[in-house]
Amino acid sequence: MYKRTEGIVLTTRTYVEADLIVNYLTKDYGIISVYAKSPRKVKSRFGSSLEPLTYSKIAFIGKEQSNLPRLVQADILTPFQKLRECYRTFIKVSEIVRLTMKLIPEGQPMKTLFPLMLNTLKVLEKRPESRIPLIYYKIKLLSISGFSPMIDRCARCNGSADKFYLSEGSTLCSNCIDIAEEHMEITKALKNLYLFLWRSNPDVLNRIKIDRDLENRLEELITSHINYTVDISIVGF
Repeated sequence: MYKRTEGIVLTTRTYVEADLIVNYLTKDYGIISVYAKSPRKVKSRFGSSLEPLTYSKIAFIGKEQSNLPRLVQADILTPFQKLRECYRTFIKVSEIVRLTMKLIPEGQPMKTLFPLMLNTLKVLEKRPESRIPLIYYKIKLLSISGFSPMIDRCARCNGSADKFYLSEGSTLCSNCIDIAEEHMEITKALKNLYLFLWRSNPDVLNRIKIDRDLENRLEELITSHINYTVDISIVGF
């Protein structure tokens, strides 16, 4: 088996002396794990192509049933070096990398996920101070993985609702509320912003400007939903 594709390095870890296991998000095969022979040696063919977030053309070989193909080529297309050099930005990007690996099964091709991450990294390299690309990525990732919060209507009767309950992962109207717990108020502006980002293509990230308070509330909503829903729903990570 010899396969070629494009990939973004998610993580690496040591594998027998100078070898590495590299986790890629690929254009054609989803998340895959490959091993790279001696990439940490001075004269390695891979150079800096295995640094986290590096976007490359890659090739790997292995038997059809092999769980760990061997990486034989990695030609850098975009290094995203600025994202690694800025500690605060790299920490934020590492968060969406971990979330992606937590929600998306390995070896499951998802055509929309690769361009989503690639475009998010491109925007962040130009606007490292912006939180919107990261919020946008999380909204889209939750949708792709089936964990989206429901905030446009009541989850039980489909009526109008403006109170979001973490335990339900959705808003409930006053007629359907039968739980006594804290909730988040969902304003019309917040609902419209969420739905706009959920429906939009990545190119919107280059021109969108959002009120800071509204941005804070959207980030709080998405972060709270992830911390509650994902952590209690994903087992064995």
